[in-house]
Amino acid sequence: MKPFVFAVAAAVLVPIAAFAATSPSAARAQHDCAQLRTTMGATAFNQAYPTFGACVAAYSPVETQVQSSAQDTCTAQQNDPTFPASHDGKTFAQYYGTVPNGSNAFGNCVRGIASSNSQAARNGRLNPVRTCSAIRTTLGAALFNKTYGRSTHDTSAYGKCVASTAPAQAQNEVTAASSCRSQQADSTFAANHGGKTFEQYYGTNPDGSNAFGRCVAATARATSHAQNVAIVNAAFACQSELKADPAAFKSKYGTFGACVAQKAKR
Repeated sequence: MKPFVFAVAAAVLVPIAAFAATSPSAARAQHDCAQLRTTMGATAFNQAYPTFGACVAAYSPVETQVQSSAQDTCTAQQNDPTFPASHDGKTFAQYYGTVPNGSNAFGNCVRGIASSNSQAARNGRLNPVRTCSAIRTTLGAALFNKTYGRSTHDTSAYGKCVASTAPAQAQNEVTAASSCRSQQADSTFAANHGGKTFEQYYGTNPDGSNAFGRCVAATARATSHAQNVAIVNAAFACQSELKADPAAFKSKYGTFGACVAQKAKR
């Protein structure tokens, strides 16, 4: 994670309509960013992403994994001879299909499950604004400003925190999506998770079809939390080191932010 960004480009808010969806994944990524912009507020969102498209690009890899996961889930359901037993006695084609022969069942299944997982990930998504507010509360304004800015009085420190935290949290979701895909494909998952399947362990709806999205959200949140703790601990450690020997501190790190960045990576 690179928690310190000292130059934020002027953001230009681009309407969602300007990004024609070329795939279901791209369309869902647009919804991800639209909701994130609403929860963060336009000002903070623009500090985090120079354009709306930059946010979409950050979340598209997550939604691509959501799409792949849904396709795998629907393939497994379609090939499961016990499917009717857990779906009101209906076959896969009957359950998902909306035409007489059920020929559109697979596509409907993928769309529905991908949507469910995308929503689950979205519901569990961290708000970078709240993250930075929590860090500032823990550190205190002066130390927070020195950590993300240039001095204890740097009024731009909060924006710099948001500008570095938002893309870092998006990247954590990308990494989490890859991890969850591996877990979903792991034949030994149940043996290592109390006998529960991936769907049973993470899912909350009857058929566990939102498991992948909840896995992504939980995994990404855990990583982000660990990173935030590392930053806070590093800031306090750097503060102590600076007080102990200011000259040596300056010679070793140059700036307070550089000290925190170095220690937080350990």
